[in-house]
This record gives sequence, structure tokens and C-alpha cells, in this order.
Amino acid sequence: MDILTVARHAGVSTATVSRVLNSSNKVKSSTASRVRASIEKLQYIPNTSARSLRSGKTNVYGLVVSDIRNPFFPDLIEHFESLATSHGIDVTFANTGYSEERLLAGITRLLERNVDGIALLTSEVSQAAIDKLHESAVPVVFLNQPTIGAEFKNITIDYVQGFSDAVEHLRMLGHRKIGFVAGPPNLSSAVRRREAFLTALNARSLPMKSEWLLEGDHKTTGGQFAAEHIFSMQDPPTAVVCSNDMTAIGLLQTAHRLGRNIPGDLSLVGFDDLFLSEIVQPPLTTLHLSRREIATRAFYALHSGNANASASRSSVIQPSLVVRASTASIARSDRESQPRQRRSSRR
Repeated sequence: MDILTVARHAGVSTATVSRVLNSSNKVKSSTASRVRASIEKLQYIPNTSARSLRSGKTNVYGLVVSDIRNPFFPDLIEHFESLATSHGIDVTFANTGYSEERLLAGITRLLERNVDGIALLTSEVSQAAIDKLHESAVPVVFLNQPTIGAEFKNITIDYVQGFSDAVEHLRMLGHRKIGFVAGPPNLSSAVRRREAFLTALNARSLPMKSEWLLEGDHKTTGGQFAAEHIFSMQDPPTAVVCSNDMTAIGLLQTAHRLGRNIPGDLSLVGFDDLFLSEIVQPPLTTLHLSRREIATRAFYALHSGNANASASRSSVIQPSLVVRASTASIARSDRESQPRQRRSSRR
């Protein structure tokens, strides 16, 4: 079965069949319907390799993520792949596991497959990887990489405003002692989240004791470790913001195990708004970071031939606060025991 057989069956030229296969708008709808009916009846399967050799395009995008075990990334993959499929583009992905070696191996594999573009939606990118992509001349879009060159497209996350909204929410509930569970210090994205949180505290002249600033691993284990420390402190914070939802969920689990009440004993805020955040008890107040929006902007940054593609090199995504049941007003007695703070205007 080949394209010529389909053309004869539909009573059209092979060029018309090719246009229909490539979703061209130059074919009348009635003719296109007749061609698709012939394709279905004859069970014709296009030879994508041959088409790629003729066109010089593979109609395949590469997608690189950091950690397939983190629910954030499967959600991101699903949205990106769904959008690509609707445009007749296949997706092949690589998972780095935060390893520079796996990152380079994944990029090499994608380049060897001659992909038409690469969405590097990872939290960490090495200079070696950037150099390799620069030499390849393949269209690339990055996620939140402030140090890459201006020649690359980059989707950035406004951590400063996001954590400012979270801290302001807690401040309005009466909290003045607010702790933070950070991510691994070797991850630049975790460092930027930590700095954004501290910036939000400083802007409101809120105190920060060193013991209220804990280091996690962006997994539930980090939150469990943090909970053990927080609930054993002589002067614990009354609220805690976590660098991501997995950390917050681990903290929440351990609070239950220790017989502590969230938010009665501790108000809790996460970051990401994973689907798990809605089903834990109590549901988690968190900063929503839209995977759909990231995937959409990344896809159209690569799919530059589409009329909806953004022409800008940089695209900023704003996290939004989702208030659920894990945060509440501080007890009046606790509030009165703390020094009064002058309200600062929201930035």
C-alpha cells in the first residue's frame, strides 16, 4: 500500500493526498474528506521516515524533564504531548533525574533523532548542555534559566511575586513567625525560591530565626524531617511555607502522626498546586503553577510557524495563591504575645 494507490482510489493526484496528510488548507473540504475516507478504507499508514527524508523535518519534538517521579512533570508532559498531537507532532522525552550526565545523554539522543525542536523543561541545565544545544542550531526553549544567552527562548517563573502573595496571606491571618522549608541547595530553582521567600519577609519587616529556615529535598522525606524539627522547637513558627507541595505533604503527614493539628498548631503553604494538594486532609493552601500554561508556551515557542506563536524570547508566568484549609488565623493569645508589626502595603 502506497500513496499512489490511495490517490487512484480517491480519484485525486498524489500531491493532493500528500497535502491532506500534511493538514494543508489548500485542499477543498469535500476532496479532503474523500481522501481521508480512502485512507481509512485502504488502511494506509504513511511512511513517516520517507516523508521526513523528503521534507527535512521529522515532526518530532524532544521534551526533557527533571524528575518523572514528581507529579509535577507527568502533568507537564501530558499537556505538552496533547498539544503536539493536535498539531500532528510526535513527542519523545528524556528524564534527567537531576543528573548532568543523563541530561547530556538525553540531549544527544534527541539530536541524533533529528528532532525539530527541544523543550528543556528542567530545573537545572549545565553549561555543557547549553553549549551542545547552541552548536546544534535546533530550536530550543528553556524553563526558568536566567543565565542562558539571549539567543534562546526562556519561560520564567515570577517567584518573587508568588512568595510575596503567600507571605502576605499569612501576615493578614495574623502570623508574624513564618518559617520556610527550602529545597536542595544544589538546585538553582530551589535557591531562587528560598531567596524570593526571604525577600517577601524583609519587605514586611518580619523576623526570621535561623532555626525556622530548614533545608529539604523537594520530596515528602524533607517535609517529614522538617516537621520533626518544627514541633520540637521551644519557639516554633506559627506558619510554614514550603518550597514545593511534596515537601508540604510530607510535613502534613508527620504532623498527623505526631498528633498535631494543621492549621490549628501550624498554618501550612505549599508551591506547585499538585492534584494531591486538593485531596490531602486538610486540603493544602498553595501557590498554583500552571503546567498547562508552561506546556502551551513551550510548545508554541518551538512551533514558531503557528499564528499563535509568541515572538518574544522571554515569557513570564505568575504563580497564583490558592487558599484552602491548611491556613487559618493565629490564636488571639499567640497574636497578643508577639510584638505588633506595622502593616506594609502589598507590592
